[in-house]
Amino acid sequence: MKKLKALILGFLLLVPLLIFAFISIFGVHHFVLKTYFPEVDAAGEVVYTAAGDTVFQQVPDFSLISQQGVPFSSSDLEGNITVVYFFSTDCPDCDKISSQLVRIQEGFEKYPEVRLVSITATPEQDTQAALQAYAAKYGARKGKWFFLTGDRQEILGLAQEGFDLPVGKERLLRTDQLLLVDSDKRVRGIYDGTNQKEIDRLITETNVLRDGYSKSK
Repeated sequence: MKKLKALILGFLLLVPLLIFAFISIFGVHHFVLKTYFPEVDAAGEVVYTAAGDTVFQQVPDFSLISQQGVPFSSSDLEGNITVVYFFSTDCPDCDKISSQLVRIQEGFEKYPEVRLVSITATPEQDTQAALQAYAAKYGARKGKWFFLTGDRQEILGLAQEGFDLPVGKERLLRTDQLLLVDSDKRVRGIYDGTNQKEIDRLITETNVLRDGYSKSK
């Protein structure tokens, strides 16, 4: 009997320790997303702050026009979480990727801070009217999913300098990447838009950003 009481007492003393250990290990999950594209100086060296932290590039200034004919600039990225995609309306893979963006739009329908921005890489053919038709085809919601056009050189410069996308002579060389931009205009994720698992990862990591911002308020 004494041995049984001793075992019970030992177990009762052990339970709080086990609970504490469980909470310490599993209670809070800190999942920090990578930040892409560190700034470099004229010598090609990574730039650091006085505290020794890496300085990361922000999406550079730009000014384009949406499918509604409304100006859209880099300042519209501030304070939001944005999925950016460079595309063309006559690209077969772009259609597949735009279908995945529909899924993302629906998944974050209730969260106005999560937005989608599709930027045409062929502005000569993708006029405002063409983008309006394309947006309607995929059910793009006003204020949620923006289709942008503008000056070709500005768009190519933005793709190359802001998102490190390969640009050839007068054209973008790939249009299959989705890029996740945080509220400070820094790239926090790069995904293959043709890969279902990559889209799943994008959705998860968008939620990670949302969760981090909600806890910081």
